[in-house]
Amino acid sequence: MILAASLLFSWNIPLFLVAVPFLFLVFLHYNRFILYKNKSEESTEAFHRYNDKQILKQNNLLIVFAPAPAVRLLFFTPDGMLAGELREITTKSYRWFIPYFLDKKIMKEIGIYDSNGNLQGRLKQERYSFKMLNEHNDIIGIFLEKKKDKETIGSVVLGGGRKLKIVKTPGSIRDFKLLREDGISTATLRKGWMPLEWTRFFKEANTPVVTFDYSMEEERLAVFAALASLYMYYDH
Repeated sequence: MILAASLLFSWNIPLFLVAVPFLFLVFLHYNRFILYKNKSEESTEAFHRYNDKQILKQNNLLIVFAPAPAVRLLFFTPDGMLAGELREITTKSYRWFIPYFLDKKIMKEIGIYDSNGNLQGRLKQERYSFKMLNEHNDIIGIFLEKKKDKETIGSVVLGGGRKLKIVKTPGSIRDFKLLREDGISTATLRKGWMPLEWTRFFKEANTPVVTFDYSMEEERLAVFAALASLYMYYDH
C-alpha cells in the first residue's frame, strides 16, 4: 500500500522505509510459525487412536479453526481425536476472493459431520436465523440470532414449543451458556479454561471448549447453530 501510494503521488520515500512494514509483518508471521511448530513437536501421540468418535455424543469438544470462505470448525475430543467438523456443505471457489460484506448476503447451508465425513445435521441459514435439521432432514427447531443484544447471542425454539436461550458469559467476548426455560444451564462455551491434563494434546491454552450436559439430545444442534453464528468469518 505504501509503495502504491508512493508511485501514485510521487512521494520521495527511501526504499528501505517502504520495506519496513512488509518486513515487520514477515517477522510476526514467521515468529508465530516457529511458535506453533515447536508446540506441535512437543505434542505426544495418544496410546490408541479411535476413529469412531460420534460428534453428537461427546460431552466435551475442543474447537480448532480451519481455512474456509466463511466458517469451518474442527472438533476434537480431550484425548486428541477428531470428532467431526462444522462447515458449509457446498462452496464456490470464487467466494475466497469476494469481500465479506458481499459474502454475508449469500445464505449458507452448513453441515455437521462426524469424523468419517458423514452428515449428522444441517443448519440452513435464513435472514437472522438458522433452521436446524437432523440427519433425516427433519426440521427440529430454529435458532434466532440476536447480534445487537449485549447479553444474548440468540434464542432457540424446538419442537413442542420448547424455548432455549443462549446468553453471553459476563466479562467475556464469545463465551456463552445455553439455558433452558427453567434457567438450568446445559451447555457452555469457554475459552482459557482448558483442564491441565488436556495440554498433552492441545498446547494452546486458549483453545475454546464446548461442554454439553450428558442428557442433551436435540438441544445439541442449538449449540452448533450458536457456534456457526458466533464464529462466522472468525480466524479463518
